[in-house]
Amino acid sequence: MGSKMRRIPSAVPLALSVVVVAALTSCGGGDDKKDTSETTARDFLAAWQGGDLAKAASFTDNPTTAQQGLDTTGKQLGVVKAEYKAGVYVKGKDGAPATLAYNATLTLKGVADPVKIESIVPVVTADGKTRVHWTQTIVHPQLADSGKIKRERKLPTRGEILDRSGKALATSTPVVVLSLDPSKIKNPDALYSALSDPMFDLDIPKLKGRVAASDPKQAVSLVTLRKEKWDNGGQVKLAGLAEIQVRESTQQASDVAKQIVGTVGSGDNADLLKNADPSASATDAVGASGLQFRYEKKLAGTADLKITVVDAGGVAKATLVDVKGKPAEPLKTSLDPATQKRAEEALKAVTGGKNASMVVIDAKTGGILGAANTPANGDNRAFTGRYPPGSTFKTVSSGALLKAGLKPTDKVPCENTLVVNGQTFKNYDGLKPMPDALFQDDFAQSCNTAFIGNRGKIENDTLNKLAEQQFGIGAKWDVGTVTFDGSVPAANGENDKAASMIGQGRVLASPLVMASVAATIASGKFNQPVLTPDDVPGRAKSHDLDPAIAGQLKALMQGVVANGSGKMLQGIPGTVGAKTGTAEFDEKGETLTHGWMIAFKDDIAVAVLVEKGVSGGSAAGPVVNAFFR
Repeated sequence: MGSKMRRIPSAVPLALSVVVVAALTSCGGGDDKKDTSETTARDFLAAWQGGDLAKAASFTDNPTTAQQGLDTTGKQLGVVKAEYKAGVYVKGKDGAPATLAYNATLTLKGVADPVKIESIVPVVTADGKTRVHWTQTIVHPQLADSGKIKRERKLPTRGEILDRSGKALATSTPVVVLSLDPSKIKNPDALYSALSDPMFDLDIPKLKGRVAASDPKQAVSLVTLRKEKWDNGGQVKLAGLAEIQVRESTQQASDVAKQIVGTVGSGDNADLLKNADPSASATDAVGASGLQFRYEKKLAGTADLKITVVDAGGVAKATLVDVKGKPAEPLKTSLDPATQKRAEEALKAVTGGKNASMVVIDAKTGGILGAANTPANGDNRAFTGRYPPGSTFKTVSSGALLKAGLKPTDKVPCENTLVVNGQTFKNYDGLKPMPDALFQDDFAQSCNTAFIGNRGKIENDTLNKLAEQQFGIGAKWDVGTVTFDGSVPAANGENDKAASMIGQGRVLASPLVMASVAATIASGKFNQPVLTPDDVPGRAKSHDLDPAIAGQLKALMQGVVANGSGKMLQGIPGTVGAKTGTAEFDEKGETLTHGWMIAFKDDIAVAVLVEKGVSGGSAAGPVVNAFFR
């Protein structure tokens, strides 16, 4: 941050955090013996630099006014840290007060370089007692009792979040900022019932925890709504709740990929303010979620800051700080609004209200073109969800078997069940035994027992190594937002390896990870998915998929569409491949399933997860079909 700073002698303001300098040595004129006036001045400074304003004011001849003045000027300056040091003491004579000079090195909020200021403390004697004579010139020689310290900030216009073509995804919009006064809550049940409306997109259990842990005197931020949304329903839903605080503002908001783009909140939320530039204030608009939060400093820039001493008429008498801020910058993403809209519409139209997620990737670059969830609130499960990938992971285990020497045309019978150390593995309901099946048939029909039966061809750590080395699964990705990048632990035994072969057991992935698997197979190259391509210094390196398996895996996925569980995608123009998956999980002692499909059409790769879907083909397949068509 470029800065221009002018330092002018000044008295020391209130310190919020103070480093006390003990070396308070005196130098006097003519007599080195301490007197009561010097002691009083030093006691005043010690209390002031210790932050005890009431005590400091008690050493003055006007305690009430002094305490108020110390408090006000400290806040006006924005002192974060201060180091105070006493200087020369001069005895009073001929009716003039005694004086103790001092200087300070101050760290002020929003100012990079320390500010050095100095002034004097006058001491008078009345009725045999010495007192600091309170005057605002103690704070600064040019600060009259009728003047003040003026702190001016000029914020840059917030940077825009752009789509892949450079058009703004978020624009300035009138909004209503909602917060909650914990001290005014009278009927918690009514409050949380009203706030649970989907319009407010709040995680009520988390909100209850935040309120319970909050200071009753501090507002708890809730949500920012477009003003038209508030006027056309939100206001009515929260009518009569005195604890709800409403503030109108103008902020950036997006109708496209809202969970990804994120929202802008108020700096009065202490947690959000921590993520902002140190110069940000409680009145600033700051990133609250998504990209707005991740790239807060880039999008917000920093304010110009000027601190002056002014008289009662507002005329500047001295400039203490004059700092030029940093312009806000735009943030370019890989998102394509048309693709994003199609993904959102496909999920809504086909999933029947179930929780579902979809990710769309440009296989050539790894750029994320769109990501959607239903419902479109709460966590971005498309990026951060942790699910067993089920049979979609057979793309990875097929790679391991192919590298081990198995060929797509090798005969690998598909049995109904297979027992491993007393544990029975079976195929999905409806798949009949295929005694003459080739491995490519097993892949197309998603035969579990065929894969598990060939686990002996690989080592316990083979899937772990191949998943990371070829597909980047389990590596640390820098996408531009929070993601779960998958986990494929080395097997700890035969049963664990058997489950891993079919994407069960301890194998976990997000829809983003599995979309990346489809993209890697479609393009023959791993390109770590990315949302903000120009702002991810930690992006994993791209690399070609092993030629020994690349072409075969792509052909196997095309076979799923031609002859297997992905037949609903037949007739879609272009090069199309897919893999379905039905992943089991336990919930309250009951075994349920998620439905998966990963697919590619030419250079576009997708992954769809439908929570509690009966099967990949019946639950996720129609979403992919609707999207591609």
